[in-house]
Amino acid sequence: MILSTGSHPSRTAAETPPTRDPVTSGPSRIRPFLGSGALALAGALLVASAITLNVFLLSLSEARGLVLRASSILQGVAELHVDVRAAETGQRGYILTGERRYLAPYEQATGQVWDSFRRLENDVQDPGQVSRLRQLRPLIQAKLDELARTVELRHRSLEEALALVRTDAGQRLMEEIDAAIVAFEHAERDIMVSRTRRLERQATWTSRVAALTGVLALVSTILGVIWIGRQRANARLLEAERGFRRSLERQVEERTAQLTQVNRELDAFAYTISHDLRAPLRAMHGYADALVEDYGSVLPEEGHRFATRIVAAAGRMEGLIQDILTYSRLAREEVSVRPVSLETTIERVIADAELQIRETKAAVEVKHPLPDVMAHPPTLAQAAANLLSNAIKFVPPDRTPRICIRAEARDGRVRLWIEDNGIGIDPAHQERVFQPFQRLHGVESYPGTGIGLAIVRRSLERMGGRSGVISRPGEGSRFWIELRSARKERPE
Repeated sequence: MILSTGSHPSRTAAETPPTRDPVTSGPSRIRPFLGSGALALAGALLVASAITLNVFLLSLSEARGLVLRASSILQGVAELHVDVRAAETGQRGYILTGERRYLAPYEQATGQVWDSFRRLENDVQDPGQVSRLRQLRPLIQAKLDELARTVELRHRSLEEALALVRTDAGQRLMEEIDAAIVAFEHAERDIMVSRTRRLERQATWTSRVAALTGVLALVSTILGVIWIGRQRANARLLEAERGFRRSLERQVEERTAQLTQVNRELDAFAYTISHDLRAPLRAMHGYADALVEDYGSVLPEEGHRFATRIVAAAGRMEGLIQDILTYSRLAREEVSVRPVSLETTIERVIADAELQIRETKAAVEVKHPLPDVMAHPPTLAQAAANLLSNAIKFVPPDRTPRICIRAEARDGRVRLWIEDNGIGIDPAHQERVFQPFQRLHGVESYPGTGIGLAIVRRSLERMGGRSGVISRPGEGSRFWIELRSARKERPE
């Protein structure tokens, strides 16, 4: 059994397909990039979050600027209104008192009115407000002209000035100015509220988007870190597996070297059996023959019997050595299969067994045709010869051997049957007979070495085939061997 184990170690190791890495094989080649992709996505989301937050801050800054501008415009309108009122107040004080000191507030206010108005023109951007400011200019101009005429008339006479005041033209102009300024202020507040609400909505959506991208970035970062951790763990496992594989390969190489050494020793042992043991056997056989031939006349009957037994034992030993060598050679030699004609093989086997067939008066029938098979010609011939020899040999003494050889093809394989009318085999022992040195009968009843069927089983295994037997005690045996059909291997 050592021979059987050690005969193919190098081939087994060489023919074993390389194990693919679980991390880098097939569709999973993209897996190592998933962690990096998740981190890249997290970075992109963080950038997007930063951009949205920047937009949010810009929106807040814009809202603040709009509020400040609106406040500045409202303050400017209020100052303009105060300046016009101050000019009117100074004019009235001068009219009533006639004292020049009351003209100072009037003159100061009239100087500031247009400064305030120009500042408003620079600050106002809304088209509606610009239009309202243009409508306000002639009213203010008319009011300042009315105040200037009144002051000029007061220089000449109080009555003339009071007469102009009593016309209520100045009062009507002031009311129109008040109404225009109030409308301007209401419109500016409405504009400020509308823009503020719009900016608040934008800021709300921007903050939501920023929060969402931030959460997604955090999730992507966590997933990326977890994935990279798993990849590193897988890489460590893969490295451990590679180390184990390298160690296993070293052990296989060491075991192969050991088995190679064992095979060399077994080859040497087989050589010893073939040469060193056969020489004494031949000597025993020769001396026994010489003893009978030269001293047969003086040997008693028991001496003749002993000499005959020595010759028979030497013959059996020779056959046993030959079978052992054949069995061991099947385990070591390279067996290459090719298309083989079963017809030719069976004809040669029957021709080689002609002497045994003639001595036993066996009847051998071959049912043609016999298909071609994929086999090693010498190995196939030896297996068929062993089966035919057994079919002739294991027959009761009072029965003439009758053997039928036929073949059947099925499912791309060919099964060759060798059927006999021999003693048969108990089903409980039908696998046992294919083991080396397993005999069901004594050598005195049926000669043999007990290795013939083991050689058949080993031969078929080496050629990629199978063997078996169907039998019952006293009803003969149907041995079969099965090989691939050569027709299936040939192109049509």
